[in-house]
Amino acid sequence: MRAIAWLLCKTLFRLNTTGRDNIPKEGGAIIAANHSSYIDPVALAVAIPRRISWIVRKDVYDVWWLKGLFASTGMIREGGSVGKAIQLLEQGGLVGVFPEGTRSPDGKLGAGKKGAAVMALKTGVPVIPCGITGAFEAYPRGAVFPRPFPVKVSIGKPVAAGRHIDPGDEKTAATLDMIMAAIDDEMGR
Repeated sequence: MRAIAWLLCKTLFRLNTTGRDNIPKEGGAIIAANHSSYIDPVALAVAIPRRISWIVRKDVYDVWWLKGLFASTGMIREGGSVGKAIQLLEQGGLVGVFPEGTRSPDGKLGAGKKGAAVMALKTGVPVIPCGITGAFEAYPRGAVFPRPFPVKVSIGKPVAAGRHIDPGDEKTAATLDMIMAAIDDEMGR
């Protein structure tokens, strides 16, 4: 599947990746990116050399023709997902999350939800901010088919939140703000 995704991203979207050396070669980390298109997880899977277990919204995960694919590729269904993701992170895996929770209606970074911050704080693993540009123009919400348009993935330096077993609302909100600001910075690169 990675070969098909690579071919699609390189030919149709002329995928360009920067910052690949910011991905740790081993150990747990959270991949946190903006989300404006169905292209986003595919582009990140091609850009990042390690396997990523994405947290997938339950209404998308439960689509009958996608469910088997998601289950067989190690995706995590939303709903109890933080506990499963924390376990995977502690085992040294990569967990991918779109903190906005859904695709952006206008291609701009929306407000984040606290899941990524909670996972980062409870495990102490770094968050790798990623900015994806061009995906909205290539395949915006409501479009039936994607169109050729250059897509760029900018992978930022790891952001460390530190480990806090019970971080509290204030620490969680500050960590979420730090993650969203880092994603926004990568979108501008």
